[in-house]
Amino acid sequence: MASSSPSLSQDPVLRRRLGLALAAVAIVVGWDFVLFLPLRVLVVVFHEAGHALTALATGGEVLSMDVGLDEGGVTWTRGGSRLLILNGGYLGSLAAGLVLLRLARDDGRGRLVLGVLGGLLGLAAVLWFRPIVGVGFAYAVLAGVGMVVAARKAPAWLCDWTVRLVGLFSVLYAIVDIRADVLDHGLAAGSTGSDAAMLADATGIPALLWGLGWLVVGGLSVWRLRRHVF
Repeated sequence: MASSSPSLSQDPVLRRRLGLALAAVAIVVGWDFVLFLPLRVLVVVFHEAGHALTALATGGEVLSMDVGLDEGGVTWTRGGSRLLILNGGYLGSLAAGLVLLRLARDDGRGRLVLGVLGGLLGLAAVLWFRPIVGVGFAYAVLAGVGMVVAARKAPAWLCDWTVRLVGLFSVLYAIVDIRADVLDHGLAAGSTGSDAAMLADATGIPALLWGLGWLVVGGLSVWRLRRHVF
């Protein structure tokens, strides 16, 4: 008897990959849509956390962190490797996205991952976000509490797909934001403030090369790990 390929309803891997592909298209097309604002701010938190964790890993300390609804963010550190810390933002958001996609690759893990992520957001709010009476602190607390509540109350499939969507958004952010900050705006005359611009000032290597380097690392990482995260 000839065998046939499993149908979409019978193959969970195929369903997951199709769902991620459709979600990626929706995210790219509707990137600036207001309903995506909470996710855009969340991946800015991942970006800033990348700076913070890199500072700690290289012997420095985190003084404060903040994000805004305008999708801007800042992390103040002391000590550590400035070169690595400045690279930790975009690469950190990319790594966070890939890790979340890997953890949620199999059905049933999303509930635990979502709860842990919510707890980490709350911990970051207490330890790092300043001022306490500010948008960044309020966002981190509300997002963290929302994730913990969802992990306890929401259906398992919704938890799985929430983690996958956050992971996918974070990976795409690392690409879209590099294009916006470095390739579009970061090359303007007198442009300052972006990670690439600060790296250019510190090393003499043009911001464009830093941005292209991040894009290459991101593309190669996604390609090499595609079978493990998608």
